[in-house]
Amino acid sequence: MATTTAIDKFVELEDRIARTIELVKETRKEKAAVEKELAAAKRNLDRLELEVEDLKQERDVIKNRVEALLDKLLEVTEESVV
Repeated sequence: MATTTAIDKFVELEDRIARTIELVKETRKEKAAVEKELAAAKRNLDRLELEVEDLKQERDVIKNRVEALLDKLLEVTEESVV
């Protein structure tokens, strides 16, 4: 009976090792998927940062043009008052 107990414990140990191996495999797959997702998110972030910079530049150009138009309007209104 002591032999059966030792064999049962060994079988239980084998089962635990097998479950651990499967868990490690699954964890590696999940890690690879997360790393792929992270890389995609970083690429998207880089693209969005470039887009924000482009929009800021466009905003500055428009702001300068509006200010120039307002200055011209101010000149016209000042000339008509005089």
